[in-house]
Amino acid sequence: MSVYNSEQLPLCDLEIYHCSSCRHTQIPTHISQEYYQDYEMGSFWGSSFSRTREQQLERLTRLVPANNRFLDIGCGIGNYLELAKKHFKELCGVEPSISSASVAKQKGFSIINDYMHEGISFDSKFDAISIIEVLEHLEQPVLLFKLAANLLNENGILLVEVPNGQRIVENRLYYNLSTDHIQYFSVNSLATMAYRAGLTIVCVQESLNANLLELYVKKVPKSLDTFSTRRQFELDRITSQIPCNAKLAAWGGGAESACFLAMLEGKIKINCIFDSDEAKHGRSIACIPIVKPTSEAVCEFEIIILFANAHKEQIQDQLISLGFRGKFLTSIDV
Repeated sequence: MSVYNSEQLPLCDLEIYHCSSCRHTQIPTHISQEYYQDYEMGSFWGSSFSRTREQQLERLTRLVPANNRFLDIGCGIGNYLELAKKHFKELCGVEPSISSASVAKQKGFSIINDYMHEGISFDSKFDAISIIEVLEHLEQPVLLFKLAANLLNENGILLVEVPNGQRIVENRLYYNLSTDHIQYFSVNSLATMAYRAGLTIVCVQESLNANLLELYVKKVPKSLDTFSTRRQFELDRITSQIPCNAKLAAWGGGAESACFLAMLEGKIKINCIFDSDEAKHGRSIACIPIVKPTSEAVCEFEIIILFANAHKEQIQDQLISLGFRGKFLTSIDV
């Protein structure tokens, strides 16, 4: 039943359950599932909400593996899909409200008018999925997390937005306690739920609008490697690309260099280690001197192994600017 045009709005006391460990808060369910079949709240977005969602999508676009397929679960009348069409080629939505789904369809979007469940299937998986202000309505939100995870491509991104339950509880915002919001998430509980669904957390934070929390998580492929097998693979790959008698140097006199040199076990001869940090010049690691990178020095070498992986693009640009035209070797991106 919609609250609009109602003759009376019942007032009731709420039982509030709060976890002191993860800071999650929950209230019992007071409404039936049929309530959402003509649910219309949240259809209008003011300018601040629009800015928040535009910022979310810009960040989402930077994180996704591709900009092909996008799914919005609980899409309402399609507001989020309208913003997402600037960034993705194919867009789909799932929405239980009959009236809201009808509006979204009239806008030209592919909409399934139903609650999200295991029986819903799609032609292919998605690069990005959004769940915007939905989880707070569900008795078992982790199930929706798991359904969404199964629909993501490898390295696909799930974006979740919920009301900031942590702020509501800490500031005793009684007017934000609503019978159709039964879950009140903290940063901790939102992240924990995603982790239990097998997803890797990229970021969880207060949104641009402090009344909201947003979570970005990734579906990371399960690795069959151990540390030892991965190290051996890297060693074999690097050594296989080095010709006999090639003149080698390295870049990066930090902690990663010690790991690389231990892995290489003296199998190849590195003449020197370049580093931009003047405080390291004149020192050595494993008897290999750390020196200042100059045009004359770097151009003596055919191959430079990059130990400082976190800065490899910056280092490559610097070496090219110094006139280095040889080969770069580095570990595989994770």
